[in-house]
Amino acid sequence: MGFHAEIRKTFFHKRGFSYPSVAAFIIFSLQLRAQEELIGDVSDGSRSIPVHLIHLYDENGSVVLPDDEPLMPFSTRETCGADCHDYDKISSGWHFNASDPDVAPGRPGEPWIFVDQKTATQIPVSYRPWPGTFRPQEIGLVPWLYLKRFGRHLPGGTVGEEEAVQSPEFFFRWTVSGRLEINCLSCHDAEPSHDQSDYASQIARENFRWAAAASSGFAWVEGSARNMPDTWDPFLGGLLDRPGLVPPSIEYDRSRFNPKGKVFFNIVRKAPAERCYFCHSNKPLGEIGSESPEKWHLDEDVHLSLGMTCVDCHRNGLDHKMVRGNEGELSSENNPFAATLSCEGCHLPDQLSTVPISGRMGSPQPEHPGIPSIHFEKLTCTACHSGPWPELKIQGVKTSRLHALGVQGVNKADRVLPHVVYPVFVRQENGRIAPHKLFWPSYWAILDGDSVVPIIPDVVWSVAGQLISGDQPISAEALPVLSQEQMATVLSELESHAKVPGVPVYVTGGKIHRLAGSRGLISEDHRSARPYSWAYAHDVGPAVQSLGVRGCEDCHATDAPFFFGKVDIQTPVETEAGQIVLMHEMQGLEETQRLQVRRFFKWAIVVMVGFLGLHILGDLIQSTIRRNRR
Repeated sequence: MGFHAEIRKTFFHKRGFSYPSVAAFIIFSLQLRAQEELIGDVSDGSRSIPVHLIHLYDENGSVVLPDDEPLMPFSTRETCGADCHDYDKISSGWHFNASDPDVAPGRPGEPWIFVDQKTATQIPVSYRPWPGTFRPQEIGLVPWLYLKRFGRHLPGGTVGEEEAVQSPEFFFRWTVSGRLEINCLSCHDAEPSHDQSDYASQIARENFRWAAAASSGFAWVEGSARNMPDTWDPFLGGLLDRPGLVPPSIEYDRSRFNPKGKVFFNIVRKAPAERCYFCHSNKPLGEIGSESPEKWHLDEDVHLSLGMTCVDCHRNGLDHKMVRGNEGELSSENNPFAATLSCEGCHLPDQLSTVPISGRMGSPQPEHPGIPSIHFEKLTCTACHSGPWPELKIQGVKTSRLHALGVQGVNKADRVLPHVVYPVFVRQENGRIAPHKLFWPSYWAILDGDSVVPIIPDVVWSVAGQLISGDQPISAEALPVLSQEQMATVLSELESHAKVPGVPVYVTGGKIHRLAGSRGLISEDHRSARPYSWAYAHDVGPAVQSLGVRGCEDCHATDAPFFFGKVDIQTPVETEAGQIVLMHEMQGLEETQRLQVRRFFKWAIVVMVGFLGLHILGDLIQSTIRRNRR
């Protein structure tokens, strides 16, 4: 690690160091940092991977050796960021900056979905201000609770170590569990025994400061910070006098330490696709009552099948501002290079460029023969080339982040909540239609003018919990069924409770349900009740399997799923079960417009056939005239 690291070792790894020596080190360290750039952040242009044979450092900057007592987990902030990499700059990247209010949110993406079966709640939450989502704190998920529920598929950082957003009521729990630092190994570790699932298990046990080390493949973590009292100090070590409680502890594989106390990390610059898959996998579901396809039934994205990997397109620099490759990223990120890594940037020629840039990484340049140009104005590339072939009955899908795929002990049933469907062709804000995943929110809220404010589920349960679930068993596969009478009773209880100031409503199935005096319970359409959907781009299929390859009828037939696919409206309300919405309604098109489009295409075909017939007739006439002249 160089001279800087040796100074750290001299000051901190000695037993019985004094506070003046620590102060001297801090002053010296700041001066040294001001004089040098971090060695790992300055490239000499070589594409080779530097050997990461380095010391381990704990969160206080002390060198970690296997004979230490107490033995502490290594800190990624200190181990990766002390002398080699600018940790703070990395933490500004897209995977870590969700809670930063100064970061442009980008187009709506996959949210977290908070599911609480006992209160018939499933609600999209995100720290990014995407329309249709709510901030975690709006439903009572302070950072501590947010990490416990969703940290399993977070790479650390963001609210996991921002002291300014930590809630006072969990202050002592933070001191016990430690901060959830960025786990650099989640993406860059090529260690065969790297275990991201164990990382998720450590989050569940509130072992935040131990999680990255546990996933490394050369350390083992036992015990649980979740069971420790607020007064437990991990730096003092030792066992508790309460039987059955095992505090967090770590052991390292001693064979990994060389004689100088350094450890080899098998770090790669280009993250393997398997690392991406832990958070970004999909499991398509079959029809209810039928088996879902297995992984070996499905084809991988054509780009990966041909030898590419995710980060060939989704690139980033030291700031980790990942190129996402979607439309509008050029303007929102002010990154011209990002535009060259979109579908169009790789496959279509750039008329403004002074050098040819299409065909990047061997990508073919499509010709799209016979396709009217209006399709390229109204559709995204992914509308035809990405995701499964659409069917009249829209299929379900499970995703890593929403259904904890890849985590030890996950419920592997197909129909667990939340219920998400795809492909749903939705018109985006820019007017172009793209394939989306979609789900229907259900939650109790307060009507505030034209908006709704969620009621914290714990409050709903404390006021009217038994009225919602009744004698129904809590199921992972469905929300409890609600009758009209139940809804009216729950709304009445909420309305009369001091913790619920305002007009309570139940949002579900695209409608809000509320009490209206003598009219009783009424239901009405409301923008806040619309389904939440987010565009996707993978898996991309080969051109010969793209939508429209068999002709116009793939989309424009009277029973084509692109316009007439049936999307189930998910709602626990008993009287509204079985309702559907047709795909063209998701695109803002009325049935009469679709009929006009179909009529246009019919007449277009008639006209083309007529022109073809006239052309053939003209050829016959000319041939006859030439024969007569002879």
